[in-house]
Amino acid sequence: MSKIHPQPVNAFYAPTLLPAIEELLARGISQGAIEAQLRRSLFDLRTPFTRMPLLMSRRFWAFAVEQSGDPLIGLAAGERFVSTATNGLTYLFDVAVSLERACAFFAEYFAFFNGHFRVQILREDDGVTLRLVEAGSLGAPAALTDYILVSLCSLVRRKLLASGVPDDPVLGVALASASREEHASALRTPVSAEQSCAAIHLDPQLFVMPLTPGNPALETTLVDLLEQTRRLSESTFLGQLSDYLIEDLATADWQQFCATQHVLERTAARRLKALGWTFSELLDEHRRYRAEDLLQSGALELVDVADRLGYSDVQGFNRAFARWLGCAPGEYRARWLKL
Repeated sequence: MSKIHPQPVNAFYAPTLLPAIEELLARGISQGAIEAQLRRSLFDLRTPFTRMPLLMSRRFWAFAVEQSGDPLIGLAAGERFVSTATNGLTYLFDVAVSLERACAFFAEYFAFFNGHFRVQILREDDGVTLRLVEAGSLGAPAALTDYILVSLCSLVRRKLLASGVPDDPVLGVALASASREEHASALRTPVSAEQSCAAIHLDPQLFVMPLTPGNPALETTLVDLLEQTRRLSESTFLGQLSDYLIEDLATADWQQFCATQHVLERTAARRLKALGWTFSELLDEHRRYRAEDLLQSGALELVDVADRLGYSDVQGFNRAFARWLGCAPGEYRARWLKL
């Protein structure tokens, strides 16, 4: 297997949202509303090599929960994943000669596709664990985590069934959040809640069992295609600006960004407007989701959160947060820490 360099953790492969979009469409949410939220057409999202800033993932899942009224929409969307999501990584998972090798591919490439997480394989005496380790510039919302867990469990089970193995390789699932009855039902396995990170526990014997007949030529071809996808997925202007903003929101400056890109401000503004954004809007969006992450961690005083986001005083941060979420940041943090 060829090695790849670690990918930036501020972008994701846009077509991975398509199964979730199908779930929203099935619930009567209009295509136009979805496209307006992502500021891209569904045609664009289906285009190979399309990568988007993680900000758009956060926007999408917040929109999905709000529009559906269902905080567990990620579970339903994940059940659509295996039947509708086809990309180089899922193909490679299917042709790998064992579950062990399939998961090794995920450990190597998953961060490129998802952005929020890296997959880590832990081997223990009583089993094998696939851990989802947060590695994104913005945190992963609960609905997205549900979506990934259901999707991965389905891929694992499908692989064994395709090889004529009726046994369930999934022994259990750990959630970082609280669990509900729906989690155990959707994941079809015992669930433990409020763990250090989300994880899937696998049967160690089934993990190493030889499955489909080896096809080294096809495997090599698929790895080459993944490498090609990575090489051709060049950063967009929107991605470059998002990378600049998330690096240090406190010092973000439009003139400075344009200077680093060697582009005239009016030219850059036109390019950004063509993508559906202005600098101030994109800065505001990044501040919102970064504020949520910092408040949820509970590690900083409000004045320090405001400072990290680039507000000169707490009052300005309070006004912005009330506009975003309809409450004061202290109230938001208190509610979150009680969950």
